[in-house]
Amino acid sequence: MPVPGCMAMISGRDAHDGRDAALSILDRLPVGVCVVAASGIIHHANPALHTLLACEPGGLPGRSLCEFGLDTCDGGGLAADPARAHRALRNDGTVRRVTVAEAPWTSLPSGAKAEGGAESLRLVTVTDVDAVYRQAMLADEAASQAAGPAAGTLLDYGGNVRYEAPVLVAEGATRFPAKGTFRDESGIAGVSRELDALHPNEERLEAILEQSPIGVSVSRRDDGCIIFVNTRFAELIGLPREKLIGSRARDYYLDSHQRLRVLERLRGGGGVTNMEVQFRRADGSPFWTLFTVNQAVIQGTAVNLAWIYDYTERRSMEEALRDMASRDPLTGIFNRRSFMDMARAQLARAHRFHEPLSVFVLDVDHFKRINDSFGHATGDDALRMVAAGCQAILREYDILGRLGGEEFVVVLPGATADESRVVAERVRRHLARMPIEAPDGTFRLTVSIGIAGLEGATDTLERAIHRADLALYRAKHLGRNLVAVFETGM
Repeated sequence: MPVPGCMAMISGRDAHDGRDAALSILDRLPVGVCVVAASGIIHHANPALHTLLACEPGGLPGRSLCEFGLDTCDGGGLAADPARAHRALRNDGTVRRVTVAEAPWTSLPSGAKAEGGAESLRLVTVTDVDAVYRQAMLADEAASQAAGPAAGTLLDYGGNVRYEAPVLVAEGATRFPAKGTFRDESGIAGVSRELDALHPNEERLEAILEQSPIGVSVSRRDDGCIIFVNTRFAELIGLPREKLIGSRARDYYLDSHQRLRVLERLRGGGGVTNMEVQFRRADGSPFWTLFTVNQAVIQGTAVNLAWIYDYTERRSMEEALRDMASRDPLTGIFNRRSFMDMARAQLARAHRFHEPLSVFVLDVDHFKRINDSFGHATGDDALRMVAAGCQAILREYDILGRLGGEEFVVVLPGATADESRVVAERVRRHLARMPIEAPDGTFRLTVSIGIAGLEGATDTLERAIHRADLALYRAKHLGRNLVAVFETGM
């Protein structure tokens, strides 16, 4: 059934033509789509799915979706709840997070025969979760016929959808032709026509943007006044839409420096794409977004079209993963690799500004005896206590890491070897007084420390640590529970 007042792109005059036209429409969609048999074998896949799954053009037909972790191989349908993200195993061995949805498909590709008949075919849509926010709503006339709500229609397939989509035309202006998608017996149809009369600004914008799962705001470019927000934007900020309308976009930035970066790009005539920006909710709490802004002219008014994708949960997860990768799992301080990276950065800074820097290496005395006497669990507790005891004395910007076993290392920016000796002595005395719980009571431990300062503009971190190690051996040789500073000839 055609959309009233519009001319369908697909005429239903011939089933064969309808099938080919339907597949042609699929090939133009910006989301991954394929026609799949009950067994999971792919009959047709559009270019977007080939790209998403890292396959050469034409490489998907004949393969099974189960190869990519997206379907079962027994005709049982989707492998998991389509409302949540899945892990797609790409052809190059990498993994991408996607959402998956399916619907019946009654139009066979040319020459294809489905097991069990055409009614057993399914239309499967695969959307790249990581790239959802990258889909710009402003596109040229051809792309806009397949973008926006048309892609959403595939995710919950069925029925007719009528909407308006912005199209850039000459001289940077934006027009809003009415568009629609529907599905009949012959396949998918897209339609397009110009609006004879423009609706009021808010109504037209709502028709375009309201159903977006990503927060959208439209603000005047001259004064930053917000003239439209969709429901998702209001939810993210935590205010009713009527209170957001008329407020200033700048009011919701948490960091003024980030706001200035956005303004600089916009003043330069460009846009902003997927910038990590923190915004402020109505209750004052911060949240991270991937922020995209495009400039447009609507009814003669220069505006900024802004999309905010709530990035807080994912950023927190990424930060937690980065933190886990950089920390020693036993003591919680930096592991060897992260310590070396951070220490090299401080060494480079010391060279650049001609500032002092020193290193000290700390080793727990007779640690094997602690393990043998009290057990490895108590030994682990002792190492955790040593790390915590060092942190209690060191400055906030000193870098503490665990090299391995019972050996720790510290970089002290801005401190000479003699100045570091004072700090090292405080650490040594603090650790010697610290009681450590054992199964049969408490015990105390001691540590030996070797110190080396930065030597010249070509010194390296590795050489400085080696000199500190030599000083540590001297402290051990002199009876342990001592601090020694490197001297030439050690």
